[in-house]
Amino acid sequence: MSKFRIITIAVSVFIFCPTVNAQTSGSLTPEIVQGFINSIQDLREVSKRYNADEIMSPTASGDKTTAQSATPFSTAITRMQGHHAFNEMQETILKHGFSDVQSWGAIGDRIMKAFAANSIETEAPQMDEQMKQALEQIEKSNMTEEQKEGMRQMMQSSIQMMNSYENVPETDKAAVLPYMSVIENLGRQ
Repeated sequence: MSKFRIITIAVSVFIFCPTVNAQTSGSLTPEIVQGFINSIQDLREVSKRYNADEIMSPTASGDKTTAQSATPFSTAITRMQGHHAFNEMQETILKHGFSDVQSWGAIGDRIMKAFAANSIETEAPQMDEQMKQALEQIEKSNMTEEQKEGMRQMMQSSIQMMNSYENVPETDKAAVLPYMSVIENLGRQ
């Protein structure tokens, strides 16, 4: 799965959890993940009513910070504050068991990190080989040394991003694993 695809999924899936009592430091459970997934329609409906999709997208107003953020849901909440849809979104989130929107954002961030970690682990052997081939192609290319260095830095950033998912708790990854295809499909809707 490409970095772009993981980021796109993470940002485009605006979902939250009805069964969590705002505990963001405990383990994710299948119930929390399922509740998060089940609640997506409520937020999507609010977003549609207020035509808020544009500010919740990763490239809203040319702003790519949400898409590049390690905390896309928390970042989206910050961006939504002050929007006329925010109060109803907050009410919807509270109705589903969160004490505040920050807890919702933190749980969403964790679910997406676990999703990305599971995706990377599944595709790691192919990704390693693709990275090696890409580096060889860069070295053999007719690019200037400056261009090659830029490409190496981009590759290094991708490797660092993938390595950052090694620290995702095993319990979070296990809770998300049964829902991988559902989460991926939510990102396509």
